[in-house]
Amino acid sequence: MNIQTNPNKIEQTSAGFPTVTEAPIRSNFLPEDRLRALGVALAKGEVKELFGLAPFEFQARIRDNAKKILEVYRSTNAAQAKGETITPAAQWLLDNNYLVEETIFQVKRDLPRRFYRQLPTLTLGNGTVLPRAFVVAWSYVEHSDSSVSANMFKAIVEGFQSVEPMKIGELWALPSLLRFVLIENLRRIAVRVERTRQMRHIANEVADRVLATDDNADRTRILSSYSAHAQDTTFATQLLYRLRDGSQNAGRALEWLEGELEKSGSDAEEIIISEHQTLSSGNVTTGNIIRGLRLINDVDWTVWFEGVSRIDTLLREKTDFADLDFFSRDQYRTAIEQLARRSDLSEYRVAEKAIELAGHTPGLTDASGVPETADPAVHTDVGFFLVGPRRQELEKAIGYRPPFYVTFKRGFASAGWLGIVVPVFLLTVLLLVLSGRALANLGLSVESITLMLALFAVPASEGALAFFNTVVALFLKPTRLVGYDYNKHGIPAGARTLVVVPSLIGSRDDVEENIRNIEVHHLANTAQEIHFALLSDWPDSKTEIDAADIEILQYARDEIARLNARYPSEGSPRFYLLHRRRLYNQAQGCWMGWERKRGKLHELNLLLRGDSDTTFLPLDVPLPEKVVYVMTLDADTRTTRDAVSSLVGKLAHPLNRPHFDPVKRVVTAGYTILQPRITASLTSGDDASFFQRVFSANRGLDPYVFAVSDIYQDVFGDGSFTGKGLYHVDAFEAALKNRIDENTILSHDLLEGALARAALVTDVELVEDYPTRYSVDASRHHRWARGDWQLLGYIFDPRSGVPALSRWKMVDNLRRSVTPIFWVMACVAGWTLLPFTQAAQWQALLILTLF
Repeated sequence: MNIQTNPNKIEQTSAGFPTVTEAPIRSNFLPEDRLRALGVALAKGEVKELFGLAPFEFQARIRDNAKKILEVYRSTNAAQAKGETITPAAQWLLDNNYLVEETIFQVKRDLPRRFYRQLPTLTLGNGTVLPRAFVVAWSYVEHSDSSVSANMFKAIVEGFQSVEPMKIGELWALPSLLRFVLIENLRRIAVRVERTRQMRHIANEVADRVLATDDNADRTRILSSYSAHAQDTTFATQLLYRLRDGSQNAGRALEWLEGELEKSGSDAEEIIISEHQTLSSGNVTTGNIIRGLRLINDVDWTVWFEGVSRIDTLLREKTDFADLDFFSRDQYRTAIEQLARRSDLSEYRVAEKAIELAGHTPGLTDASGVPETADPAVHTDVGFFLVGPRRQELEKAIGYRPPFYVTFKRGFASAGWLGIVVPVFLLTVLLLVLSGRALANLGLSVESITLMLALFAVPASEGALAFFNTVVALFLKPTRLVGYDYNKHGIPAGARTLVVVPSLIGSRDDVEENIRNIEVHHLANTAQEIHFALLSDWPDSKTEIDAADIEILQYARDEIARLNARYPSEGSPRFYLLHRRRLYNQAQGCWMGWERKRGKLHELNLLLRGDSDTTFLPLDVPLPEKVVYVMTLDADTRTTRDAVSSLVGKLAHPLNRPHFDPVKRVVTAGYTILQPRITASLTSGDDASFFQRVFSANRGLDPYVFAVSDIYQDVFGDGSFTGKGLYHVDAFEAALKNRIDENTILSHDLLEGALARAALVTDVELVEDYPTRYSVDASRHHRWARGDWQLLGYIFDPRSGVPALSRWKMVDNLRRSVTPIFWVMACVAGWTLLPFTQAAQWQALLILTLF
């Protein structure tokens, strides 16, 4: 205690009385079974009131709690710095203020005003209307002395839901509301701690003044002004402690204090016991609050949520919901929320209706990954009705009223490629008109204006498309494909996958680099049913084979054998070498692998289905049987952890399984190919060039370099294949059979994706290196441009089987390939035909079209 006895240092204190504080949120402690019974009583409206609850505005209360706790923290910290002794409760607050501030931030973030007001309410017995989830959280804290246990909290929630299922949003809000109530309780205890400190300070000052005077009249006057304080247990206890020194002055003051206590029907022993109990309970509750806040941060609330959600329980019992990954399960829940919000049915009833429409029975749909042969239009997976093509059937059944945004998006999607072309064309025309007027005002001739606008048309279309994509992206959320959680459950035998790396091996260094990459792929994807193969060709040559070719091939076989010895597996080996012999190509005038990469994959598919009529050399060991999926990667591509399992889980789901129409020879539903997001590797360290550091950053929409979520996938459900992804073997072969002639297509990825139907998967990532030099990058773009122009026949042939949207993508690629040429020519025309100031403005306009 900071005890003063020097009269010269005594401060004169007034008889002001610190404000009486709100009582802590604390009632009788209830065990688990009684908490469950309390939840039932809350749901039935049998609870009259909540202990310690007074009306307040939620958002304002959060701010006020933060303010009050911070004030107490600062005053307590200052008191400790002066040497005052503080209580354990105050010490808890000082040591954990960072945690308190973090929690308050989380509550503000997770419970915005609009969300809080949307929470369903209930009416207590006294007529108070409060959110149901808030009542549950408050009641739990009240009857647990602020000690947090996931199981105990689950008990009161389950009791409530045994009468009335809680909404999905309510259950997600419970952890944040629990944080709020704990902070509310901490605020009340903190204010009491501050008041207690103030009362002890007043008692010390009174004792100092009483002990310092020998004048009875003065002593009586001092004490009489603190008659009200004597009824406070903190003041009385502290004053008793200070006056028990045996002096005459202290004895007379004690007589006064005992007399004051007798007036209130109490005595010294009783108030000391009461004060110690109050301090002890406050210390315990504060410790419980701090430990509770930490525990809330440690609990996996997604697991807890799925354990208490009645909707999750229903879906797990009736569907394959438990086999889905978390984000897919969350998509289902979000869909149920959205549908219930704009219909007259509860969320639970919406889920029941979806299952009813799906005609689900346990085990009807599983995660086997076996290709679906039934028509998806009549498939009974509940996902078709919640997030799939049959959702509007469910909407009609529940009386759903779609908002304007949904209606507009569906109308936009139904417009197909015209929904993109028309707005971009109009924006381009607008830019040309405005530019033409500006040029006309400069007095240029009609010929000059026409030339400059003709050259500017292509760069203007690039700027218009970029602007259109940016605006659309503001109103769209990236889509996630539903998928099974094969990372957790493992890939089943019915979804066996072969990861292949098509490559050329012309030296031992090539072999070592490819073997090293395949080993890294395996270490990142260790599921039992994933196998790896190097699809190799010798480089083009004037001869069919020579001694160096045989030596390199044998070295590659030895390295594959070494990998299999290092990573043994039951049954089929994990690693394979599939090498092709050269064939003479009349068009190229050399010996080479037939159709290069496209030929490798085509012949691989035939080999997997038992066709030995390929150019692959005989295998030492047979390939694994019943391979359903193939993951193709480039030699410089690196997979992230469990990327293959994630892709297989998505493609194996009934919503995404390909359905091939043998009559139309097209994939009518689902996807054959899944294209993951491609990210450039980090350009750091001595190995990175200046060119890589400048140009490898993601900029704009380049379908060949960075596969990002775009308008095609988000609106039309149609992605672009860039040569690195997972495909369904049978559907891939069926969709491409006799569609592409030999020696005609260099850039085949986009065409394959168009014919076989591809999807962009934005939540699975592959990493690849960006070219180190400009010459390499320019060569790559030249190869792409050649391939794009070779697709002209497919663009203008309606019998090619290429969908209209994909033909627009091909046209867009052609436009993109000539954009640099027109951009440079427009720059030259501007600096040639315009005065310097206007030429600089023209150049700035051209630069803006790049962003």
